[in-house]
Amino acid sequence: MVTTIGPARPTWRTGMRVGRIGTAVMASLVIAGCASESAAPPPPPPAATPAPVTPAALSPELCAAAVEYQQAANAIVTINATAVGTDGVKKALQDLETAANNLSAAAQEQFGPQVAELESAIASLRGTIAGLSDQDSLSSNLGKIAASVSIVEQAAQPIVESVRTGCPSIPAVETPPPAS
Repeated sequence: MVTTIGPARPTWRTGMRVGRIGTAVMASLVIAGCASESAAPPPPPPAATPAPVTPAALSPELCAAAVEYQQAANAIVTINATAVGTDGVKKALQDLETAANNLSAAAQEQFGPQVAELESAIASLRGTIAGLSDQDSLSSNLGKIAASVSIVEQAAQPIVESVRTGCPSIPAVETPPPAS
């Protein structure tokens, strides 16, 4: 069950959902038939407190960017790496990078500190994408991919959750299908 949390009411559920998303990304890729990486992923960045935002203050550009970002994040969670291969995974990661960049640009005025964290996470994701060249690199970089995606999602989450109430078209956060 996905709960909507208003801008001034972050709860422990928010952190749990973000953690589940990162776990979901890893589980989706592993379920898809790839081997996992033995190195531990880097620690997540510290959680930022969302800035209070009133629905009237939200621009159409920010709402559109939040919708685009959530769609790209949801696509990563449900991707079947075996079916789409390295090129498909790389495209999904690039789509997430583009959507996160657009969210960053649209949110800059209202979410300066959170945008700085998001931009740092995007740079890490960009490095991960650059390291993918074939199926072997995909398999050997699963931990790094999951960590990079999780860091971007954690950095974007305060922004998306803060604008969600004023932008009802933002899709719900998806979780991966149960393992079969």
